[in-house]
Amino acid sequence: MNRRGFIQISSVAILPLLLGAFPKARKKKKYSVSVQSNRKFGHIIRETMRAPISSEKRVRYVIIGGGIAGMAAATELKGEDFVLLEADDRLGGSSGSSHWKDTVFSTGAHYDLAYPSSYGKEVIALLKQMDVVYFNKENQLYEFVDQQYLIKEKEAEQCFVEGGAIDEILSEVDGLDEFRKVLKPFEGKMLLPTRLIDVEFHYLNELTFETFLRSKLKLTKELKARIDYQMIDDWGATSDQVSALAGIHYYVCRPYDKMDVQLFSPPQGNSYFIEKMVGEVDSSKIQVNALVRSIQETKTGVEIEVISENRTIQKIQADKVLYAGQKHALKYMLATKEPLFENNYAPWVVVNFVCEKGIEFSAWQNDVLTKELTFLGFVNSSKQHSRSEKYDVFTAYYCMSEDDRNRLVVIEENPEAFIDRTIELIEDSTNTLISGFLVHANIKLMGHAMPIPKPGYLNFDSPLQYSENITFAGVDTGRLPLFYEACDSGIQAARKLKMNKENS
Repeated sequence: MNRRGFIQISSVAILPLLLGAFPKARKKKKYSVSVQSNRKFGHIIRETMRAPISSEKRVRYVIIGGGIAGMAAATELKGEDFVLLEADDRLGGSSGSSHWKDTVFSTGAHYDLAYPSSYGKEVIALLKQMDVVYFNKENQLYEFVDQQYLIKEKEAEQCFVEGGAIDEILSEVDGLDEFRKVLKPFEGKMLLPTRLIDVEFHYLNELTFETFLRSKLKLTKELKARIDYQMIDDWGATSDQVSALAGIHYYVCRPYDKMDVQLFSPPQGNSYFIEKMVGEVDSSKIQVNALVRSIQETKTGVEIEVISENRTIQKIQADKVLYAGQKHALKYMLATKEPLFENNYAPWVVVNFVCEKGIEFSAWQNDVLTKELTFLGFVNSSKQHSRSEKYDVFTAYYCMSEDDRNRLVVIEENPEAFIDRTIELIEDSTNTLISGFLVHANIKLMGHAMPIPKPGYLNFDSPLQYSENITFAGVDTGRLPLFYEACDSGIQAARKLKMNKENS
């Protein structure tokens, strides 16, 4: 299938939503609300600054962060003496999931696509080991074992434009043929992980996608707007901000124009992969509600102080540390004078609407296109394999600009107003009522959801290290914010740590 469609219109403005000026809610039935936010972590650290050490332990390896990268590292170290520390109450990070009654839903990344045979062997080996993919010799793609989680092509997506729906998102725009011609020479060259991309294409990491396109074709306002929608959808910023390599990679990394590429989306989204990884390791080595407050190198290794759920402090002595958490927090944990990573992060807001069955949308992915390019539509669970007989879940996504990160505080303090405004936006754009069916809403706020791949961002020499004892993993080490990249970074970082240990 084609990548999620790119088109932009000037329809429902949501600027008042971003500014916190919420309109009055429409008449609706009562519903329950839950809010997930990691803003509390800073408060917890401040409250426990003077708390004494209550327990100590020693392990060979510590993994910090239980997202895709951290869990992939855990599968690589599963035969070793390690502990994985996750600050949140559940694993997954930006690939997390949650539930309400008998429903389960994604609170972050929610789909993946079949992999070309040219992709990196390390991640493929892990996915095969976990019985996630198999090799289809006929089309030379690694496809998914759990076929019940595939989205049917005819139900995959639709796009709402000014209250009407279109099937094909990529259509009827001047310059499209020229755009495709510009991209064609790069087909099969944009690999994952990106560390495998040939050096001849590295120059694309040094200029913006817009600059590249304008050097090749006449980039009309309409075509640029359509491309911008897609760039925000996956990379968190527009074509004048993301690198040409990221932009080109988006369109040609898989053989979309030559064959139907399987679209895989379990109801829990990419948390499916987390669950598979947990099954590969000893779960007793995984600690959630374990917030790291300091990391300090010593003569014998690394010392980590961890705040537990009951606010007690545990000291862990380790030989090596693999840090797979968000890198903007490192300057506090490592007490460095300067940030170790100069990343720009896109904030996300994900809203899950649990509704009684009866709402009819014909597609799984519903793009609702707005002037502000912030609301990115919603996913309809009725087109997925779901265990709930009573409820459907509609999961709405927002990608905000870096300057709007403080708006997440407004949403956290007044979630009902944000929920009502989002429902109004969907209803006005799709001409379909959902408010009368809503029974529960879950909001996930991620101020640093994914790194924006601006020019110069991508790192082709990984993994990165702070020292021989501390190695970094995660897509914010100079990787595209994709599952495959996160998984590979964790595997490579774990191998690097083991190699350092053997050489020490």
